[in-house]
Amino acid sequence: MPISESQLNTWAHQGAVTTSSAAYASIRHALLKSDSPLVNRGIDIFLQGSYANSTNIYADSDVDVVVLYPNTFLKDMSALTAAQQQLHEASFPPASYTWSQLRNDVLGALRSHYGSKAVRPGRKAIEVDTGSGRKASDVIPAVQFRRYATFVDQNNLSAHWGIQFFDSAGNAIENYPKYHIDRGENKNQAGRTRGQYKKTVRLFKNYRNYMIDNHWLADGVAPSYFIECALYNVPDALFIGAFVDTVPAILNYLVITPYAGFLCQNGVVPLVGRDSTQWSEADFVTFVTTAQAVWTNR
Repeated sequence: MPISESQLNTWAHQGAVTTSSAAYASIRHALLKSDSPLVNRGIDIFLQGSYANSTNIYADSDVDVVVLYPNTFLKDMSALTAAQQQLHEASFPPASYTWSQLRNDVLGALRSHYGSKAVRPGRKAIEVDTGSGRKASDVIPAVQFRRYATFVDQNNLSAHWGIQFFDSAGNAIENYPKYHIDRGENKNQAGRTRGQYKKTVRLFKNYRNYMIDNHWLADGVAPSYFIECALYNVPDALFIGAFVDTVPAILNYLVITPYAGFLCQNGVVPLVGRDSTQWSEADFVTFVTTAQAVWTNR
């Protein structure tokens, strides 16, 4: 018996936003108040993840907050010639404010505001208990990241612009959260998917949880970020219609289409691969084939 349209519509509903908005406002206040070491740094504070993209479901918990210092940047110059790389290095002075300094200042500001027990450095983010009535938050200090395509001088260059930070083991992590947000908004427009894209992302996240709860899918195989990125690669027309029709059509597309050409929603990073910001081939295949089998045989 197929999953009913009524159940699918329930799965497509957005989770609460009031508590996440309160947490974000609280984090901003803690980092920008007058006694914060960041108050005059010109930092850019913004949401990323499901709450930023309006793809959060009721089961989602932590709010992801990026604290970006845009005046220091790290880079990938592998696409530039040796001469361009040399010219680039001669064009910019060394950074006077590093990622480590930024992280220490973010930690200091958060601990001063919330207390040390409420602020815990994690593997990738700083975990913060923001108080009663607000969501817990994962705060990510980051500097600008540039993946260069060309470089002539400081005013004549082309690059993908993202963020970079480091995990607790010192591994660099690059991502493009603002690209992700903008491209998701664009795909959700009435002229493309009639506003059904983000609803469908939320539905698939709940469907994933349903499969986990029933022991058809192992927890951790299909992180929400990768589900959203996979769906971004599905043609717009397949999102239009009743969910009982669009869900199997989307699953069929993901099963039969070569995934080598799929990109993350940011449009820069291949979806499937071995990097920490990519979905492993085994997990991608497991998710799409299991989801199709459960849908067909339920």
